[in-house]
Amino acid sequence: MPSPLVSVVVPIYNLAPYLMRGVNSLINQTYRNLQVLLVDDHSTDDSAALIAQAAQTDSRIEPIYLPENRGVSAARNAGLAQARGLYVAFMDGDDWLAPGLIDRFAAALEEGPYDILVSPFYVDDPAPKPVPKRLLRSKVLSRRQFLSGMLAPVGYLRGYLWNKFYRRSVIESAHLQFDEQVALMEDELFNAQYALAASRFYYLGEPGYHHVVRADSTTQSLSVLAALPKQLTALWQIGALIRTSYQTGAVPEEPVRSER
Repeated sequence: MPSPLVSVVVPIYNLAPYLMRGVNSLINQTYRNLQVLLVDDHSTDDSAALIAQAAQTDSRIEPIYLPENRGVSAARNAGLAQARGLYVAFMDGDDWLAPGLIDRFAAALEEGPYDILVSPFYVDDPAPKPVPKRLLRSKVLSRRQFLSGMLAPVGYLRGYLWNKFYRRSVIESAHLQFDEQVALMEDELFNAQYALAASRFYYLGEPGYHHVVRADSTTQSLSVLAALPKQLTALWQIGALIRTSYQTGAVPEEPVRSER
């Protein structure tokens, strides 16, 4: 049986000094059946030129150039609109993947089968910090466990996109997109919407994603006080979404599964 296509969406804005490490980590994956969607959000540095050069060297890379700067949610939406894979993953343009990550993640999704897979990750600050041993045990999750861990301020699930793999059919059947009006915690909102449309959740205790901490990144540059109103607004939206979905019975039933 041929390996299913995996689409990786990479939003990019002014990341020229960091971009190629992540791109090279994608094209050097042991898993070969990839669609790499590099979405340039109208960068003002050399990012667009680097994307074009990378696309010339590997046919799996598909560049997308936005005509104006619209933000990370719009960039991700542009990538989702072109995704053709059975599975969809996201990578931030300044992060990178271990060589076997996609191979192992795709295999675990197929073995379930599962609708979403989440894993622990390395934080590179600047060297990768070790992942605690307690996070290396794989297990099946319930929807409530996933939502609780996704909304927690600390822990191994979190609301990030990049430590998860998604099933494209769930995204399309639920007509999911990123809310371009949400300036913060757009990841958590998308993950909550996805979880409420999915029914099979799995935690793979095998880290392979490297999240690079940069002092000049968007999230690092926001002060705690400046970000708080936007965070509270996003959390209110997410809480209301979850409550309404359960109250109206719009949440699909979860299969009974034992841990492997």
